[in-house]
Amino acid sequence: MIVISNSSPLIALARIDHLFILESIFGQIYIPDSVFQEAVLQSNVEIQTKNILQAIDNYIFIVKPRTVYPFKRKLDFGERGVINLAIDKQADFLLMDDKKAKKEAQELGFKTLKTSILLKRAAKLGIIKSYSGIIEELEKIKIYLAT
Repeated sequence: MIVISNSSPLIALARIDHLFILESIFGQIYIPDSVFQEAVLQSNVEIQTKNILQAIDNYIFIVKPRTVYPFKRKLDFGERGVINLAIDKQADFLLMDDKKAKKEAQELGFKTLKTSILLKRAAKLGIIKSYSGIIEELEKIKIYLAT
């Protein structure tokens, strides 16, 4: 299964030390270099940077997309990278929360998963104890997920 993640799921999970959810559910994921830049190189949050760097080359792999798709919508650098990489790799799932980016990806035939749905799946599989507990942890650090 080929899964590509945008910045928001990585940031949310890294900040609460739960990146392991990605490995537990998917085995490995890919991120474009633009997402690495957003989530790590441009971050000033030490735990986020540390946790993502520890996962790199273990179960998170950075790839520079070859495709440069002419997008219909105005998307940010990371989102464009995710969809371009999805086209390159013919991804099964894209992890992303932004509505415009999800719509663009879905119109291209890609299945998308929001972080909240990923967390619900993790709770159902017993990877985490409580979906609501994770949501509370995220909200304490001012990360609010679309449900």
